[in-house]
Amino acid sequence: MIRSIAALAVFAVLTGAAVAQEAAPAVPAATDIVVDPAAQFNTSPKQANMLTGFYATQAVIELCSLTVEPAVAEGMAADRARLEAALSLDIPSAEKAYTQVKADVEKTTPDCADGSTDRISVDAVTAIYKAQAAAVGPAAATPVEAATPTTPAETSTPAAPATPAQ
Repeated sequence: MIRSIAALAVFAVLTGAAVAQEAAPAVPAATDIVVDPAAQFNTSPKQANMLTGFYATQAVIELCSLTVEPAVAEGMAADRARLEAALSLDIPSAEKAYTQVKADVEKTTPDCADGSTDRISVDAVTAIYKAQAAAVGPAAATPVEAATPTTPAETSTPAAPATPAQ
């Protein structure tokens, strides 16, 4: 009995598939593909989108006069230079691109209040750089020049003690 029910179920499935194939409209063998020449395609690489967002973050920092820790500013400057180099932007082109993005951000009048959407975005980005700076550690953040003497008096041998005046 179970075999006959199973056979009927298999037959129903196979018949349904065959009927569905017959009911489907036939696809023409050759279709012409037409591309609209005025259509806009997103051909910008991921780095360009990242750099635009990075510029927007820096514009909000600048427009809102937000203070950024030196280690965070150094990390952001390094990433900005890396992204600009990846896109083969020279200094004038990069400055022009930043100016355009900053003008667009300024048109939106960013909300500089604590807890605003714009500030939350900036805080999220700067938190990434704070975490990176903390992971590097304070010893690596100290410049090498600070550890070496900077004046000739510091590098010479100590002076002999003065003789008492008579």
